[in-house]
Amino acid sequence: MIKIGRRGLMNAPGVSLSACALAVLAVALLPLPVSAGIKCWTNDDGVRECGNTVPPEYAQKAHRELSKEGITVSTTERAKSKEELRIERAEAARTEAIRAEKERKIRERKAKDRVLLSTFTTENELALVHEGQVAAIDIRIIHTKQILGQLERSLEQLHTQAAKLERRGKSITPELENRIAKIQQKMQDSHTFIERRRRQKAEMAAQYTEDVARYRELKGIKKAN
Repeated sequence: MIKIGRRGLMNAPGVSLSACALAVLAVALLPLPVSAGIKCWTNDDGVRECGNTVPPEYAQKAHRELSKEGITVSTTERAKSKEELRIERAEAARTEAIRAEKERKIRERKAKDRVLLSTFTTENELALVHEGQVAAIDIRIIHTKQILGQLERSLEQLHTQAAKLERRGKSITPELENRIAKIQQKMQDSHTFIERRRRQKAEMAAQYTEDVARYRELKGIKKAN
């Protein structure tokens, strides 16, 4: 074992110059302790300060750690505020909702494609089903119009009765008023029903056009000119 006294390693007997150089190099290559880093932050007055540790009051703010040579070793971003975290979470939730909706539409489209291909073997079958659905709605509209005609005639008769009472100087009875109100409500309901069925037909026509186009695409059928 080599002992180093007050005279130093260079003057120790039996120690060569190369051994001394290796010893110095080994010491130089030892890693610096963590505490050797210098941390810099900005105080409340906007002044940059540096030290071995960041004061507690600035620990949540951005700061950098520098080496002895002044080179940035690491950077710590400031802690986000509650409002920033709330906005960040809301944005993440919105992005996730958009992604989930896209995936839902893809699954829905695939399910419809399977039904379309498994239900109809030809485009003609698709047309026949659509025509049958439209015919069923038309029948209901026609039937409702017939009922509406009957209600109109009944209402006309009640109005005639009310007019006769007024000509005699008599008031319309509560019973007659009630009958008139009920028929008027039924007529309004009938008009609403017919309008809904007409909208349904328009929606079905649009859906049929979409289904035919998709069916042709899945089957590789080119549209005839």
